[in-house]
Amino acid sequence: MADESKKKKKKPNGKGTFCTTDGGKLEYRFYYTDEYGDKKRKSVTGKNKRECFFKADQWVERMEMLRAGINPEATIPSLLYERYHSDYKKNYVREQGYGRNLDSVKRIENSIIGTIPIAELRPHEIDMFLRSMTKYSNSSITKIYRQLRLAFEIAIEKGIVEQNLMLSRDLRCPKSNKEDVNIRGLTVEEQKRLVEVMEAKKPPCGRNDYRLQLFIELYSGMRMGEINALRAEDIDLKKNVIHVRGTISHGIGNRIFVKRGAKTRNGVRDIPIGDKLRPFLKKALEQQKDNPEGLVFYDYNKDAVIQTSQVNCYYHRICEAANIPCMGQHALRHTFATRCIESGIPAVVLKNWLGHKDIHMTLDVYTDVFSSMNNGALDKFDKYINAI
Repeated sequence: MADESKKKKKKPNGKGTFCTTDGGKLEYRFYYTDEYGDKKRKSVTGKNKRECFFKADQWVERMEMLRAGINPEATIPSLLYERYHSDYKKNYVREQGYGRNLDSVKRIENSIIGTIPIAELRPHEIDMFLRSMTKYSNSSITKIYRQLRLAFEIAIEKGIVEQNLMLSRDLRCPKSNKEDVNIRGLTVEEQKRLVEVMEAKKPPCGRNDYRLQLFIELYSGMRMGEINALRAEDIDLKKNVIHVRGTISHGIGNRIFVKRGAKTRNGVRDIPIGDKLRPFLKKALEQQKDNPEGLVFYDYNKDAVIQTSQVNCYYHRICEAANIPCMGQHALRHTFATRCIESGIPAVVLKNWLGHKDIHMTLDVYTDVFSSMNNGALDKFDKYINAI
């Protein structure tokens, strides 16, 4: 018996008629069953019978997919939007993550592959898109590339495509044209110049003053979003501790809001208040005014919560005045960690203060600083041993 898999595919419904159009093309008319189960007639044109049969087969296959609940017109963005919306409604992801995912999908939606049904995409079209992504940072490229792979995995699950094009070696994740920006902590001399400028430089009348936030970041290692989300009850000067319980987040449609709960699960933590930090916290509490969010820091000019980007702009001007490299205010968090390591604070303690997920993250981020501490380690060891 002949192998059934090698039998020729039947033409649509096994019947059809041909005629020649006024333009000289061949027209093939055939019957098919639509997604609602109704029998209908369809016409396709081609240069020859083979091309007509091919187009008719494609149409019938499309109708079969619709009857099976499969959308052959689904695009990469539509599949991702549906998945992300489902995850958000099921509380697998919060508004902050949901908003970030939607923003990333927009880059695909506005691209060459954003409007083409995923079932019709060809490798060279995806390759062209990947090449266009090299102008973005490596972190952005990686996220979008993962979204492409997720979209094809969803399409496979739904039966929209049979082959996952993203598994091809030719469609590997591209690299950015930009160099990765490595944020480092300030040197001791740079920190001194920065502090001198911040103490002397006052903003013009009517402008926001972000120096207190910058000093708090420098002496606590808190993220700026966590600092701007502080409330009076989070700062306990009697017990000498800051309770990190919130952060400023971006939600759906770039909505800015105060998220109770930190950036990560480990971000909810308590940070001890050192001697350098205490006066800035005390001054911040003294200057706090009533505001709708009950925050210690608030933009009273705009009647809105303070975004990290606002502080970054101010920090950039401070760096220019201090004649030091500007790597963004997040460098102050790295500076705090660097001073902690230099002073001998154990990595496991620093991990808790910074709110890192695990000790490996702390060791990886500050590996250069930890390595530099090896220089005097042997002298300390010899001194200890000789004393014994």
